[in-house]
Amino acid sequence: MKPVQRGTSLRAKQAARGPGRPLQDLNTHAAILDVAERLFARLGYVGTSLRMIADSAAVTQALITYYFGSKERLFEAVFKRRGLELAARRHALLDELLASHDRPSVEALVRAYVTPQFDLKKSGPGGLAFVRIQARLHNEPEEVAFRLRRDVYDEATKRYIKALGDALPGVSAADVNFRMMFMIGTYLYMISDVSRLDELSDGAFNTANQDEVLERMVQFLKGGICAPGTPGV
Repeated sequence: MKPVQRGTSLRAKQAARGPGRPLQDLNTHAAILDVAERLFARLGYVGTSLRMIADSAAVTQALITYYFGSKERLFEAVFKRRGLELAARRHALLDELLASHDRPSVEALVRAYVTPQFDLKKSGPGGLAFVRIQARLHNEPEEVAFRLRRDVYDEATKRYIKALGDALPGVSAADVNFRMMFMIGTYLYMISDVSRLDELSDGAFNTANQDEVLERMVQFLKGGICAPGTPGV
């Protein structure tokens, strides 16, 4: 899979959508997504209404419905806009590892999987808003959350599970799959800005330096994933 191309101009986007789609429409479409992203990040799917989005974007609810059809479809568009970019980056990094190594190391695989998430968080307000939406997705309606996780993340995650299994021939498939779930839970917690490290360390340590968080987390995850198989199961 080719990585998502960045920096595409609005004029190029308009051409890709075909003739007759005014540039103003593209600007409005993007503005609605931006506003919806911020509100969904702050209030969640249930707590955000189309009226709130329309008022904040200075458009009518009818226009939002015209572009997206429903609140669920709008939420899907918001999530997939950055989620698919994140998944594509994971695919690309794994492709690079597999092209240069017959069996990439566990540390390299862990780093390739989690780094795009931290890069997205540091990319600006939109990336940060998406991270917050992602972190709270498990609290959203199941029919929305499960489908989005499956559509956006499953393909890349299954490729990493296979690569980790190949890198750990002495560890059972059950352990590899469980450990991938533990890795996902760990990084989602650490990017959600709810860490209590400052309180628990009495101010000695904090998570302000995201590069430090990433490095410490990669080493922790590598150790856990490389642990001996779980006895008795």
